Amino acid sequence: MTLVSVIIPAYNAATFVQGAIDSVLAQTFQNFEIILVDDGSKDATRKAVEPYLLDSRLHYLYQENRGLPGARNSGAKVSRGEYLAFLDADDFFAPNALECMLSAFQSTDAQWLNVGVLKLEGQNRTVRHPKTPDGDLLLAILNDDFITRSPFYPRQEFFSVGMYDEEIRNREDWDINIRMIAAGKRFVNVDQPLYYYTRTEGSITTGNRRRLYSFTEMLLRKHHKRLADGGNKEAARLYAKNLWDLARRYFYEIRDPRKGFRCAWESFRYDPSLFRLVHPFIHRLEIARNRQ
Repeated sequence: MTLVSVIIPAYNAATFVQGAIDSVLAQTFQNFEIILVDDGSKDATRKAVEPYLLDSRLHYLYQENRGLPGARNSGAKVSRGEYLAFLDADDFFAPNALECMLSAFQSTDAQWLNVGVLKLEGQNRTVRHPKTPDGDLLLAILNDDFITRSPFYPRQEFFSVGMYDEEIRNREDWDINIRMIAAGKRFVNVDQPLYYYTRTEGSITTGNRRRLYSFTEMLLRKHHKRLADGGNKEAARLYAKNLWDLARRYFYEIRDPRKGFRCAWESFRYDPSLFRLVHPFIHRLEIARNRQ
């Protein structure tokens, strides 16, 4: 019977990791192993996990802090499953998640999946449906990460693209999604909310905006700039577009003019646009007009 390895990276997750584990134990598909990767937690994460170690399917692995991609990769390397499922410690799988995702692979020629997400914010519940944009998928993923959630991979497909990039500790999903599409890996949309997403302060996935923008810039230079420098004009345009958006965020959200000017200048170099040069002045005029 097919074995699925569920990898749960955890950092200071003592207060919520049991929910993630329980959601796996409650699956309709039961032939799984759970690999809990403790990424250098300083709280009682180990103690919270200990009662579950009586179940031989759960394995606890401690490592010095390497960030989310490093924790996921560590779990993948010691896993035994034909399929790998990734679940963050503050999130949950729907009860039929493993069964549905495995069925999607077995009934199609897909090499990875894009599934629906149920976003949990207090009492609010929002479902995000997976959709595939028209046109060139590589250009679409460079423009914006349209993949809703891809938590499940055949083992060989995950390793064939080099796993997660451990240098990119934020936006790591966008990075691997770009690489999967660039490698020509076929995906299928599973339009069911199989992944329940929560946002927990202090979790391994939560970071401040400065950190988020810094790794976004790293990703843009890794993929967009490389393609642009190779002569891809559409990639150059998307590189400029994303850098301009990043420049605005540096200016207006975290008040970092140095990084803002750097991204704005790089944007203009790759796609000269008079509108981009005058936009800040137009923006200020609109603000002044609205205040009158």
